[in-house]
Amino acid sequence: MKLLLHPLSVRIFHWVMFSAVVYLVITGLYLHDPWGGLPYGLIRKTHSIAGIFLILNLFGQIYYYIVTGKYTEVLFTSRDIPNIRSFFRYALFITENHPNYGRYNPGQKVLFTSWGLVVLLSGFAALPHFFPEHASWLSRPFGGLMGSRIIFYAIAMFFLATIPLHLYLVFTEEPAKLQAMFSGYVKKEPKGQGSGE
Repeated sequence: MKLLLHPLSVRIFHWVMFSAVVYLVITGLYLHDPWGGLPYGLIRKTHSIAGIFLILNLFGQIYYYIVTGKYTEVLFTSRDIPNIRSFFRYALFITENHPNYGRYNPGQKVLFTSWGLVVLLSGFAALPHFFPEHASWLSRPFGGLMGSRIIFYAIAMFFLATIPLHLYLVFTEEPAKLQAMFSGYVKKEPKGQGSGE
């Protein structure tokens, strides 16, 4: 039996974010320290376009989860705090039984929430670069243009550290959910068949 786990809109949001973040990290590191003689101006323009797509994608996600009322599935809230201990015990292979947290476990919710906040931060930090005529006051909260560049570098390092963590959480919980991010569906055996439930 097939169960719809990730609707098309969720998959689109996921893959747009994935593509934009990967491209932004690679091109951002290139813009920080160019190598190989690639066209700097073109890389900078496409980097900015990818950033715009990332921000628009985040706003689309926020709208989707508010309208559908499913924001509690992805946001880490105070209701998830009691589940942290059991989550760590399972993620670190201390216990074998997988607790039922719903669609996403507390670790995934922490990542999703922090990614959303970091993308918002990057959007604000990018404003001085999009509006150079107002750069002096737009960049002041970030410590000037150099401060905003440091923020971008820290954000890139944050994504490089947390994407492998995200994959780890996917594979330790249920690898079939990864397939669902492509097809939308996960195979579920009816109770009483297959595994002897």
